[in-house]
Amino acid sequence: MIANPVRRRILDILRDGPCSAGMIADAFTQNRPAISEHLQALRLAGLVSERTQGRRRIYHLQPEALAPIRTWLHPFERYWHVRLQSLNDSLAEVPPMIEPGVIRLDRYIPHPPARVWAALTEPDWLAKWWARGDIRPLVGHRFSLDMGPWGQQPCEVVAVEAGKLIAYSFAPGTLDTTVTWRIEPEGSGTRLWLEHRGFDLDSPIGGMAFEGMSKGWPAVIDRLAALSP
Repeated sequence: MIANPVRRRILDILRDGPCSAGMIADAFTQNRPAISEHLQALRLAGLVSERTQGRRRIYHLQPEALAPIRTWLHPFERYWHVRLQSLNDSLAEVPPMIEPGVIRLDRYIPHPPARVWAALTEPDWLAKWWARGDIRPLVGHRFSLDMGPWGQQPCEVVAVEAGKLIAYSFAPGTLDTTVTWRIEPEGSGTRLWLEHRGFDLDSPIGGMAFEGMSKGWPAVIDRLAALSP
């Protein structure tokens, strides 16, 4: 009965109040006899009522006739509520959209946070898994990282949260990027986040560095995870 889109539209019109047959027909491109057939079908089903007012026929919605349909649909409302909640939960786990010129990685490291913090901020440990350099977790501290064939790259610490976060500029004047490390305890180990941002993808050197470091950072972090106790 109400699977027909014309009849559903007629019910929508009557939700706003009683309406004459002519006014209802004016809302459609179909001819009036066709609309009259739909109105009669709805009347016979008890979904609308009809009364005569002069030469006009006025139609009223009979919402109580829809009650059995709502009762039948109720279990499906519960079904869709559960499915939509599951969709919301899944979307909440989707990583944010990729931002141009930014490398983001996160990895579980099987070492306690204090150990990972030392590996990030102490020169001897840093040299074992990435590069030699006199790093210190002190805002304003300047140091250089020995990047082998790419030479000494100047850096300056720009943010520190002791035991949790360190950020430093990397190669100002050439790449002008910023490296940020953040850690949190997770089980018996540590969750490590890396963000390397600021690559100018419109410049040849920036584009090449972004491509190379996007591929290189996962292997670097693997070396950090593999450090011996």
